[in-house]
Amino acid sequence: MKAEIGIVGAGPAGAWAAYRLARAGARVTIIDDSHPREKPCGGGLTGRALELIDGAIDPGAFPSVTISGALFQHGDRRVSVRLRNYQTTPPLVVASRRDLDAALLRAAIDAGAKHIASRARDVERNSGGWRVLTRDGDVDCGWIIGADGPTSLVRRRVFRAFERSDLSIATGWFVRGTTARDVMIAFETEPPGYVWSFPRPDHLAVGICAQANESTTPQLQFCSRRWMARSIAPGGLHKWYAWPIPSLSESALAREEPAADRWMLLGDAAGLGDPITREGIYCAMRSGDLAAQNLLEAGDPASRFSAGIRDEIHAELRRAASLKARFYRPRFMGLMLRALQSSAPIREIMGDLVAGQQPYHGLRRRLLSTLELRLMLELWSGGLLSARSHCRLAAGD
Repeated sequence: MKAEIGIVGAGPAGAWAAYRLARAGARVTIIDDSHPREKPCGGGLTGRALELIDGAIDPGAFPSVTISGALFQHGDRRVSVRLRNYQTTPPLVVASRRDLDAALLRAAIDAGAKHIASRARDVERNSGGWRVLTRDGDVDCGWIIGADGPTSLVRRRVFRAFERSDLSIATGWFVRGTTARDVMIAFETEPPGYVWSFPRPDHLAVGICAQANESTTPQLQFCSRRWMARSIAPGGLHKWYAWPIPSLSESALAREEPAADRWMLLGDAAGLGDPITREGIYCAMRSGDLAAQNLLEAGDPASRFSAGIRDEIHAELRRAASLKARFYRPRFMGLMLRALQSSAPIREIMGDLVAGQQPYHGLRRRLLSTLELRLMLELWSGGLLSARSHCRLAAGD
């Protein structure tokens, strides 16, 4: 079987790239045997992610819960933050990944992409580009896109596997029989990370994540069980899950190669997860946009795609990575919760961060523009606003 473009992986990155390419007339084959499946993930879809698919996917194609607020916790302190609506899209919705990913895959197939429900066993170069070996036959393609997650087979064949220090561990439970309207986020400092509770239509997705080289799965399971016992009403059926999430440092991002000779990496396979929040759906779909855009143009798609990833997505992830170590310090966590309790403008900024409407670029400027000078000085001494802030303000950061 011959295709112009073979995509291994039918999650948000691969399915969205396939949709964009097929709709423009490209011959696309998606190789993925996992559907229908539930993905171990919170399932949060930010406002800017919803804006990407607006008009392409009917909002009713996947059941979801519209989130109106977020409850932040650290120790005994709790602060509730309301989320603002943004024009035509809600600030944040939470969906089952089974439903969301199926809707994206259906959209790609309806646009003309071919789906082979078989597992990719290996990837090899050949004279025309690439051959994807599956148990149900081989797929030859001129270009190959790896959208097959953090343990990506394609990544291992064309580039290199992630190191343990590049990954976070996430583990938790789907809690059946209960749901909510707000997300809950509890910051942990030992190990540095956070517990979340995201309400899906008929259950809660509760989990915890921390850097893989700073934590263990049993340690994280203990922390999340302890939090659930304190914060969620007893009862319900718990189904355990665990998975890795890319969470790259600044130096690791600098070593990444998003594309080269007739190959591209998208989403988690490209390490495009926020190092602080571990959110990755928006970056996954945006990388699919960039892949389609560049493959549909003449010239050198790999170089243009790599430049786009570095200039847009890596630039934002580097800012998050530079803040990460300071962000999870106990002193900063306490100061941040106090600032949220004390200041409506800072609560608004945090709400915009949760909804993906406030990037890390410009965050310092916006925090300082609140004129909450005493709070900002405390956060400054707590480590978030570095001594370079005034220089960066002058540069517009």
